[in-house]
Amino acid sequence: MPLDGVIVEGDSTLDLSALTGESLPQSVSAGSEVLSGSMNGEGLLKLKTTKAFGDSTATRILRLVEDAAAQKGQREKFITRFANVYTPIVVALAVLIAVLPPLLGFGSFQGWLYKALIVLVASCPCAIVISVPLSYFSGIGAGSRMGVLIKGGRYLEALAKADCFAFDKTGTLTIGRISVTKVHAFGGCGEDEILKLAAACEKYSSHPIAQAIRERAGESCLELTDHREIAGCGTSAVYRGKTVACGNSELIGGEVPRELQNKNAVYLVTDGKLTGAIEISDTLRTESKDILRELKALGVKTLLMLTGDSRRNAEAAARELGEIDVRGGLMPQDKLRVIGEAQESGRTVCFVGDGINDAPVLSKSDCGIAMGLGSEAAIEAADVVLSSGDLTALPNAVRLARKTMRTIRTNIIFALAVKAAVIVLAFFGLAQMWMSVLADTGVSVICVLYTARLLRIK
Repeated sequence: MPLDGVIVEGDSTLDLSALTGESLPQSVSAGSEVLSGSMNGEGLLKLKTTKAFGDSTATRILRLVEDAAAQKGQREKFITRFANVYTPIVVALAVLIAVLPPLLGFGSFQGWLYKALIVLVASCPCAIVISVPLSYFSGIGAGSRMGVLIKGGRYLEALAKADCFAFDKTGTLTIGRISVTKVHAFGGCGEDEILKLAAACEKYSSHPIAQAIRERAGESCLELTDHREIAGCGTSAVYRGKTVACGNSELIGGEVPRELQNKNAVYLVTDGKLTGAIEISDTLRTESKDILRELKALGVKTLLMLTGDSRRNAEAAARELGEIDVRGGLMPQDKLRVIGEAQESGRTVCFVGDGINDAPVLSKSDCGIAMGLGSEAAIEAADVVLSSGDLTALPNAVRLARKTMRTIRTNIIFALAVKAAVIVLAFFGLAQMWMSVLADTGVSVICVLYTARLLRIK
């Protein structure tokens, strides 16, 4: 749909998954309001636009992306923050060593100047300035080999510190494709027969749900005649002299069996009597549950599911996944609000998503992670991209980020410890210039070799 508007002619189904997160297609007809960015699945639609381009849903989402990116803290990398403190301190220390003792009568100015030069050479931050950026580059390079594309060092830091992971549902925790999850039999028909009857009844339908049923049923040998479409309900056909209808709950007057309440289902009716039902849903990714469990084991305190899908569908997915807090029926601005509240409470938040509607919150979060097969808007707004298109690399990315930050801290502590030792010896006149050179160049070589270990991570 190019612009927001109202349908004036035609019937079809719209895919809203990238826009709102709704996993099931929405049936629309004359009089239905539609949003720009939704995808027409079948049928010709004539649309009367109700909003100008600048006020349409898709444009407002892009505006949210720009606003979120502008509000995102431009946090400096650790090395920059360190250099802002370290350099003035060591220069001031050298000046004090060269000037203060002679003024107080403790030896000649020439002797203390030599000691100050030893301090300056020893404290030269080459080891840190070389090894720390090299650690970032090595971590980013190792990440790319495992299918994790990281757009900068500060996002590697955010990934290492993250204690809250928020996920979109459709296309992220789920595969983003409708499938049959369960078949219910009522009366004398078996589950296999119900599935094949429904597939044969939906033989000529291009609706995504019909396609999912036919895919699950496989090749059906049942031959039905007199196929018809029931407006707003489904389809019907004749099988062995009986009228078989397949569609939504309107076929049974809206009286849904108890076991199917709060579930998405297609109903099979034979001569007006309910004979079966087929549950359909967006199937969870096979790795989703294990990935969440791994993140918990890594010490992530909070797991959230933020989705524009209905609360009913979101809670059903959450029950399968286990320990994850769920918020359903969210528009892009609602997701932004939830992420903002988490950040204000002091958490470092990573958001994982793939849709157009996820782009604003990907920009807002401390580290936005996009699925490699998601929308271009999401990939553009994200800080990290999982190029494999699934979640399997996510825990390894966290481990890599943490190992990179540990390497950086180890290099800094080692370099500072050696330099501090030489500075103390120099102050007491026990250090020579060659020792300060070793504390500078030698430590630099050791730190670089230690950092190179990151490139060997599989």
